[in-house]
Amino acid sequence: MTSGRSNGYATSLCVLLLAAASHLLRPVESLDDGLAQTPPMGWRSWNAYGGDVRDTLILSVADALKRRTRLADGVPTSFADLGYYRLGIDDGWQACGEGPRQAYHGTDGTPLVNNTRFRDLKALVDYGHEAGLLMDFYQINCMCMDTYILNVNRTWARQAWKGNVIQLRDAGFDGVKIDNCGDDDGQGYAIMMDEIKKTGKPILVENCNQAHGKGPPRGLPTNSSDWCNMHMFRSGGDIRSNFDDTMNKLQRTIPFQDINQPISRPGCWAFPDMLEVGNFGANELATIESRTHFFAWCIVSSPLFISFDVTNDETVDRIWPIISNREAISINQEWAGHPGRLALTDGDGQIWTKKLFDGMAVLFLNRGEEPIDLSITFEAIGIATGQYRMRDIGLRTTLDRTVEDAISVSNLGKHDSWFLKLTPLMPLRAYGDDHDDGSLQRTEKT
Repeated sequence: MTSGRSNGYATSLCVLLLAAASHLLRPVESLDDGLAQTPPMGWRSWNAYGGDVRDTLILSVADALKRRTRLADGVPTSFADLGYYRLGIDDGWQACGEGPRQAYHGTDGTPLVNNTRFRDLKALVDYGHEAGLLMDFYQINCMCMDTYILNVNRTWARQAWKGNVIQLRDAGFDGVKIDNCGDDDGQGYAIMMDEIKKTGKPILVENCNQAHGKGPPRGLPTNSSDWCNMHMFRSGGDIRSNFDDTMNKLQRTIPFQDINQPISRPGCWAFPDMLEVGNFGANELATIESRTHFFAWCIVSSPLFISFDVTNDETVDRIWPIISNREAISINQEWAGHPGRLALTDGDGQIWTKKLFDGMAVLFLNRGEEPIDLSITFEAIGIATGQYRMRDIGLRTTLDRTVEDAISVSNLGKHDSWFLKLTPLMPLRAYGDDHDDGSLQRTEKT
């Protein structure tokens, strides 16, 4: 009896240990394909044109993105040279209602293209590639949403999701924004992701799920090391071209910025949506708002997708100094272990920080209607006291004074910002070395 109980216990224990080992050895579902190791950059059509897109427009955008007609740092430079080399076609390409039951997929699942607008997708993609661009697409569309129609027949729906990926593959697209219009259970996304893997081609994927749900099949990632079956995920709903909404979207990145275990990370970026830079208007305040908006996306390591009319010289000239600021872009692209975080809120004022290999980026911003004063201690920023040099990122100028234990700004105007890089006069250890609270420490000479 005693021996029997002992053997049974041992067997049970063995089963439990094997189950635990199996769980530990189970591969984490992530893309791990080498894409999006830095926040992706490019241009997309939606904020500029909505659904009013066609191949001739996209061709003109491709030309504009590669054209070196403006200077950056004194050198003729294109959008693509700056990093905006992904061209994304958003909603509006499909033949709404031309399939069975008013769907835009055929009986075999083939997505039906509006051939009066887009005569040859492959030729369009080839044109972009010849210009040195990467070409992105958009699926599970909203303008003529047919997901609920497809899901009445799950076999047809599966064929449609597979057909979407066949379309991507055959046209040669390099990336895809997968919207969630009607894909309430995430099965369309899940099937598309499986089919994308089967193509053998790394394809950049945005999970445009409007921040609904958590975990598989297409919710938000929930920790810094587990499931992330996407390269970038929407941290909130669709952005609007007004300053208040951009600031609201910025706040939606906060849950993904844990100071020790950030969810937003290389290959899995929190994305508060396309930039509205250039879409606020033509007055001085609009330019200020565009600058603050751009700097905010930079300091939280958001993907940088501009979405204004890049063929309009007047608009481009007005905002070129903002979007061609290589120092701001460099801060966005750098990964020193953290995507950036909100360090302080004081009324309408906020201070955001991002650690860098050789210092710290700090963004003061005013969300309100009246000028404000803002200050923050080095302890709140997460750096040690000591002498720090200040670089004004907006002005591209090193200031002629240093700071030691705090930094402040006075009379920061309506919707304005001040973007700084703090660099210690003494070298720093890597962020978090020998210090589990993640603060920057001075290296003492011996």
